[in-house]
Amino acid sequence: MSFARTVKKELVSIPVNRDEMLAELSAFLDMAVDIIIRDRKRVLTFKTNNPAIAQRFIKLIKTLYQADVNLITKKEVSLSQKDSIIIEVISEVDKIINEHDLLGDTIAASELITQEPSAKKAYIRSAFLVSGSINHPKTAEYHMEIYSEDADHIVFIQSLINYFGLNAKITKRRKGYIAYLKEAAAISDFIQLMGAINAVFQFEDVRIKRDFNNSINRVINCEIANQQKTIEASAEQIKDIEFILSRLSKNFIDDKMQETIDLRLKYPDASLRELTERYEEMYGKKITRSGLNHRIKKIRETVLELKEGKHD
Repeated sequence: MSFARTVKKELVSIPVNRDEMLAELSAFLDMAVDIIIRDRKRVLTFKTNNPAIAQRFIKLIKTLYQADVNLITKKEVSLSQKDSIIIEVISEVDKIINEHDLLGDTIAASELITQEPSAKKAYIRSAFLVSGSINHPKTAEYHMEIYSEDADHIVFIQSLINYFGLNAKITKRRKGYIAYLKEAAAISDFIQLMGAINAVFQFEDVRIKRDFNNSINRVINCEIANQQKTIEASAEQIKDIEFILSRLSKNFIDDKMQETIDLRLKYPDASLRELTERYEEMYGKKITRSGLNHRIKKIRETVLELKEGKHD
């Protein structure tokens, strides 16, 4: 398996919220979906040779739009090529086209969807799934690229990447353009940005074996990446808590959720492991990381229910 395929395998397993799903789908629609007419009806088609990416696309379409799809496998003539998977979206097509302005200014529509940093990351992740590649770190040349036939679209992708300070460049390639990175440190940060933490460690491990002296700082950065992940998770949890507190009185919050809310607000920078220790100090009883994580997930679910008007 190529390193790029290893990264993509991890990316399709990353859990996402509704806004991130919308950003991911937006990239799929911008980069790899065609509109065809069949029996006087519009049909959206998406083609890939990666079953995991096909499943990700189907999940997005079904979750966001409850659309019906046809799945077609096409045998390729060349033995070197994998079978193509064609997904046809056959319902809710006009709604998808209108909401993403697929017959108009798709870039403007995607800009609206990717206002938040988390949505920007989700769009980048999906763009890489569709047409991205990364050289294996064991090679002498470090290189990451995302390809698009449309010049305006590749500029948009470049702007999303560079929002995070990675200094992506653009060059012409075949019939289109690529946004690319050449620096090993930037590529490592890019993989981390997309959320493929295991791939980051693999990338860095190979680099250490290739060039120990130049890799020491990257190991430190992997640790920082974990700390940053903790900080980002905490910020999202506090945001969820503030939303709940603005909508519900304490009479409608059960004791377990209230304990978790008070704990997180008191220790905003603590990791999940640290929170379990603080929990025992605060309440005189123990809780596992799994148990505490379950409560945090319940807070997220409550936020989604409140936003969708489903909470009693």
